[in-house]
Amino acid sequence: MILKSVRNTLAAAALAFATLPCLAAEPIYFNQPESAALFASAELKDDYWSLAHYFVSERYLTYCGIASSVMTLNSLGVKSPVAPLLYPYQIFTEENIFTEDALKIKPVSTIEREGLTLPELSQLLALYASEVQHTFAADSSVEEFRQVALATLQDPNKRLIINYLRTAVEQVGGGHISPIAAYDEASDRFLMLDVARYKYPPSWITASDMFNSMLPHDSDGESRGYVVVSK
Repeated sequence: MILKSVRNTLAAAALAFATLPCLAAEPIYFNQPESAALFASAELKDDYWSLAHYFVSERYLTYCGIASSVMTLNSLGVKSPVAPLLYPYQIFTEENIFTEDALKIKPVSTIEREGLTLPELSQLLALYASEVQHTFAADSSVEEFRQVALATLQDPNKRLIINYLRTAVEQVGGGHISPIAAYDEASDRFLMLDVARYKYPPSWITASDMFNSMLPHDSDGESRGYVVVSK
């Protein structure tokens, strides 16, 4: 009887352990020696050069979606309005991206408090890009995400942006949005260009950790996810 009880206890403990979520691997940051090796061996990194050229930091703590949109649209060469402070040059900024139609999606005052959800980010980008498709992580899988991400990184006319939860990838903070710039197959890590440049440098995150970080729900009750933007 005692032996049976012990066996049942051990079985229950094993089941509980098996269902525990796997701890995320520590991100490898761009200023660490390991990052140089990852970047050198990365097969897909063409998007890095175009995105890095327009790499900006979010103007406010809640402007990650705005900064990511500006970087993405500029890197794709999408026709932009004139930037008043840089006249006569045309470039998307965190100010002139707010056209009348953009303000109808979400007012600036509300974005400054709440930021953007995945659908709102998609709607904003769709005002300028020819095609925008967002996917909730809850409706996807790590395999599908990896496949979509790799296809996007191989297409010079497409970019990938993720909406994720920082704590799920061993970072401090809440929800965040940033573009993806490269992929290293050997380590199965993606390079994310963090638009909170005052807080974190770009980081290499495993595909599984990146996907899992998109599963938690956002303020709209939906899971987070990713956006593919086409020129």
